[in-house]
Amino acid sequence: MEIEELRRRLASMSGDAMAETSTLPVPEAMTPLFPRGGLSRGTVVSSVGATTVPMAIIAAATRSGATAALVGLPRLNLAAAMDMGADLSRVAVVTEPGVDPFEVAGVLLDGIDLVVLGSDLGHGRLRGPVTPSRARVLAGRARKQSSTLLVLDDDWPGAAVRIESEVTDYRHVPARRSGYGRIGGFGVDVQVSASGARPSSGRFDLVAPAMGEGPVDGHGGLELVAAAGSAVVPSRPRLAVAN
Repeated sequence: MEIEELRRRLASMSGDAMAETSTLPVPEAMTPLFPRGGLSRGTVVSSVGATTVPMAIIAAATRSGATAALVGLPRLNLAAAMDMGADLSRVAVVTEPGVDPFEVAGVLLDGIDLVVLGSDLGHGRLRGPVTPSRARVLAGRARKQSSTLLVLDDDWPGAAVRIESEVTDYRHVPARRSGYGRIGGFGVDVQVSASGARPSSGRFDLVAPAMGEGPVDGHGGLELVAAAGSAVVPSRPRLAVAN
């Protein structure tokens, strides 16, 4: 798609009521991890680790009416995102952003609430790391347009919020025959570090209420819930000891 055509389409999508909110929603169970209870508009957020976390964020944001664009994420499981409540009619997908995915992401920030940037350019190609000067330009674009850039699997320079997550264990659906079965859910540890705030961490379970797990919310599909007995815990500050 030509850049100018993309800009025209984005201009036609502007004026959405979601632009009046100061944050984009995250899964309800994860809101205590974020200083403002969600992703602040006008910022850059990096996410490293379990893909389930950004998928849950995409689901929460689009379910609330926000628009999202996925750049360089041809392997992201959209079916799973839909099971988590994502409104795919509000998701644009750019699977092959060409030689300059940063430029594509910058254009999308003009009219999309949440732009998710991956590293896969298709056909086995991966984008390289962003330079600090280019990162500042994209951060400025997000700030000016009150949109949010979510960068996956990249230690993005100057990111306002960093999300680190790790799958800790899997739960298997009981099989009727020995040797057969399927994964019914898993646990994931999440830590959020934000500028000017102490890091917070928590443990969550991806559950399937339709299979008798966890509470049933509005959409009844997969959802991240706080693990039993866990709590959001601010990390202790690291103290330097002078000798």
